[in-house]
Amino acid sequence: MHKFRWIILNIICLSIPYFYAKHKAKKILTSTNNQLKTSDKVEIDIDELLSTLGGKENIVNVSATISTLKVNVKNGLTLNKEQFSKFKINGFMKNKNQIILVFGDNAQAINEQLTRKI
Repeated sequence: MHKFRWIILNIICLSIPYFYAKHKAKKILTSTNNQLKTSDKVEIDIDELLSTLGGKENIVNVSATISTLKVNVKNGLTLNKEQFSKFKINGFMKNKNQIILVFGDNAQAINEQLTRKI
């Protein structure tokens, strides 16, 4: 009889935390995060970026994703990676007339300020 009580007590003591953890895990699994956090702080000088890109007259179009800033320019032959090294960029790609700069989570804020200047 003593062994039977010991088994029942173990089942009860171990099943309560198990079912509680299972319930919490199910609750976390079904919850969704619909908010995408991006930074609103712009740590670079927009006027300096604009002049590095060749000025207002050289920029055709500016668009941004979460982390990248895509700039279409009229003359992209004179632009190179060394000119953009003063801005804290994580990546740089250049096609003929398109410059792609990877800024991180503040690329959309940079896009907004850059489009206001143009």
